[in-house]
Amino acid sequence: MQTLNLKQLEAFVAVVESGSFTAAAERLFLAQSTISGHVAALEKDLGLALLLRTGRRQVALTEEGRRVYAHARTILQSCGELSRDLEEHKSQELSMAASSIPMQYILPRLLADFSGIMPQCRFSLRGGDSEAVQRIVLSGEVQLGFAGAVFSGRDLHQDLLAQDSLVLVAPDTEEYRDLRQAGTPGNLLLDRPLIVRENGSGTQQAADRFLAENGFRSEDLHIVAHIQSSEAMLRAVACGLGCALVSGLAAASNRHVISFPLLGKETERRLYMIRPRDRRLTRPAQAFIDFVLASIH
Repeated sequence: MQTLNLKQLEAFVAVVESGSFTAAAERLFLAQSTISGHVAALEKDLGLALLLRTGRRQVALTEEGRRVYAHARTILQSCGELSRDLEEHKSQELSMAASSIPMQYILPRLLADFSGIMPQCRFSLRGGDSEAVQRIVLSGEVQLGFAGAVFSGRDLHQDLLAQDSLVLVAPDTEEYRDLRQAGTPGNLLLDRPLIVRENGSGTQQAADRFLAENGFRSEDLHIVAHIQSSEAMLRAVACGLGCALVSGLAAASNRHVISFPLLGKETERRLYMIRPRDRRLTRPAQAFIDFVLASIH
């Protein structure tokens, strides 16, 4: 027990929550052999078998493993809270992560306005798709997240930040201007070359739901490019590469594309502010949450 350490507990918890040693290694940015070594050392120090190797590189908890996991998770959360408490005394930094639409079209104004109220606060803002934002928030790397999709409602508290409309955008050409003038819905342009976002994107998830709910099969679409950045996607549309299903907020900010409304189900999407349910907030984080909620209501 004297050699028991946080690295061992962190590796064990990561294996349990990720489902495998490989996934845990990716989550902690460590070699799989390092993860295996930490877990083996923990089992040796405790004198207990904590995991059952079930094949296909998957693992399951033993009875003793379930008890150790519950305590280990509590210990790691307490250590995280202690670190945040100590850091809070030294800094007024508010760490956040956001997917592209909140990052580019909503947060800049909120940050500027909040800075006027709490000028001593410093902001750290990381980007990623909605899936990555959720992962970063749950890991404790940042205090708050802003995303266009929530994948784990049980572990996250979510507040509705804004509602957005999905639209189809096309290059600003005479042909598309005439179609827009004639009131053509975007649904009728889905046989054109299409640019799509990556799978972890909240915008792409909204686009996939719209297509599925309105009878469009992915195999019938003429997809010419996958682009991670919404801004790069809009520029590619403006240059004539193809059309795209995008956030209405993003489309409204670009003067070189033409927006077409979509008809049918699932044309609306929601943007959320997220935070872990089981983690105490720092004062700057709570103040910012209160400010955001007051601003949008």
